[in-house]
Amino acid sequence: MLGDRIRPLPVSFLEWQVQLRAWTMAQRNGAPHAGVAPLVTVRAPGAALGVLSHSVICGLLPRQLDEKTKEWRALYESGIEDGARAVYDRGIESLKRYYRSAADFDPESVTTLLPSDAPLAKALRAESRCALVFYVFDLTDRSEVGRLRCLHMDCRAAVLEGGPVYDNVWWHNTLFHGPAEEHVVVHFRHLATWDTRFGRLEPVVE
Repeated sequence: MLGDRIRPLPVSFLEWQVQLRAWTMAQRNGAPHAGVAPLVTVRAPGAALGVLSHSVICGLLPRQLDEKTKEWRALYESGIEDGARAVYDRGIESLKRYYRSAADFDPESVTTLLPSDAPLAKALRAESRCALVFYVFDLTDRSEVGRLRCLHMDCRAAVLEGGPVYDNVWWHNTLFHGPAEEHVVVHFRHLATWDTRFGRLEPVVE
């Protein structure tokens, strides 16, 4: 049955995410697109309808995790004397070379960074099972990056306060926003994905 164990992300989804991020680096100087900002929904007793929903910016994890973490850290520490803007610009130039192939990224997960006391972080500590809803609804953009997508992704989330995944996400974020104190990293592991366009609920299996 779908949704019982960790499974690879749909290949088409991971390829789209890499293409989308490459496009934002080249065309928008890194400004996020709606396609990398899913809505996270998790059970939360006492909240409206018993669930909590919150938008996040999600990230991809490189397969060469430790190597890229060292690179992000070195890029920040070697450039911060020139100012935050200089670090940002160097980060963008690095990411223009980074987002090339889906094969370079972890095939089972996405991540986000949250304040440690955020309501969503508290809810995910109590209930690991959650959903990420990716919603791109532009009927005029027929490009592979911008075309209509409505995807519901079942996940299990781990709230991290340290470790290799935490370090990678934290240093990546630091390049563009500076050190994020009192934050946690949420590691979403993929269980199943569903196509929900126009009321449907069809499993995406690749």
